[in-house]
Amino acid sequence: MDPQLAQTSSFRSRALRLMLWVAAFWYLVAFFKTVYDYFLLKNNGGEMFEFVNWLAGVWVACTIGLLLLGPFIIFLLYRTLRAAPYWKVLIYLLAGFTFIAVVADLIAMPVIYALDNDTALYNSEGFVYALYYLQTPNFLAVYSFWLLVTVLTVIVILVNEKYGPGMFGKLLLGQYYRPKREARVFMFLDMRSSTTIAEEIGEESYFNLLKDCFADMTGPILDNTGEIYQYVGDEIIVCWPLEKGIEQGRCVRTFFGIKKRLEKRSGYYQKNYGISPEFKAGFHFGQVMAGEIGVIKRDITYSGDVLNTTARIQSKCNDLGVDHLISGPLWKKIEHHFPEGGEQVSDQMELRGRQERMDLYRAF
Repeated sequence: MDPQLAQTSSFRSRALRLMLWVAAFWYLVAFFKTVYDYFLLKNNGGEMFEFVNWLAGVWVACTIGLLLLGPFIIFLLYRTLRAAPYWKVLIYLLAGFTFIAVVADLIAMPVIYALDNDTALYNSEGFVYALYYLQTPNFLAVYSFWLLVTVLTVIVILVNEKYGPGMFGKLLLGQYYRPKREARVFMFLDMRSSTTIAEEIGEESYFNLLKDCFADMTGPILDNTGEIYQYVGDEIIVCWPLEKGIEQGRCVRTFFGIKKRLEKRSGYYQKNYGISPEFKAGFHFGQVMAGEIGVIKRDITYSGDVLNTTARIQSKCNDLGVDHLISGPLWKKIEHHFPEGGEQVSDQMELRGRQERMDLYRAF
């Protein structure tokens, strides 16, 4: 499969799954909120409403929100504005939510009016009712409630993005409170000639260069279901659960996607920094201990020999004149995903700090 097609398909699949989860969550919230409002009014002698009619209207509003706000959150905030300042993201979110809330009101309230009064959908009286509702305190209360739900949704998405798909639920359930053993694939990605570049362009420009590079790399990493474990100076450590990492050779295809992205943006980097950044990568897999660590700043940490080995594999790229190296054991698991094959770069290479020697490969 073409790596670019695989990346696009992966992102669309992930976005669709995320949209379905958001839809299920919002519809449930709408149902229980309507139940709560109904019984609150009933028990306190307030003005009652037809439960089914109001629920239908609320679900229409939810559908409008999902069709408009869902893609806005996932494709704009989650992808395009990933590197934007938080204040700018919040402004976009608030402006987008306000616009969509008004649109949802103009579509949903005429439905409720028509059901309550047994009239045709979207007549003039229904739109007058919708405009009137926009001016009531009840609209402000509903607006505030769903803004809170939307912000909560965005927070969950961002936390899920930070720790990887499915990790938010595991954190809530405390699955990493006690260390657990996992099999993972790691990629250590490091900028070539970073010290020389930093000296040539200066510290501030070098920092901005790294910021731009990391932003460009994030898309290919997430498109291949990678989890960004750590940023260490000019290095990114990416990992996958073993099965996900070797599926379609995703771990190595991530590196190819990053190369293609940086080459496509070469003109931008030449114009702003006078260089075209290049990175080298090392790949390996093995058992790690995974668990939460820290008190003030909690994080999920991995420990095990596989991390040290992967770092040493990556360090051999310069010596062997290649831009990536794959450990022999990992290559055996993924080589059938590369029709053009690969090349054994080193036979029984000695890695610093390890008695065991290892064959090293690169993919085509």
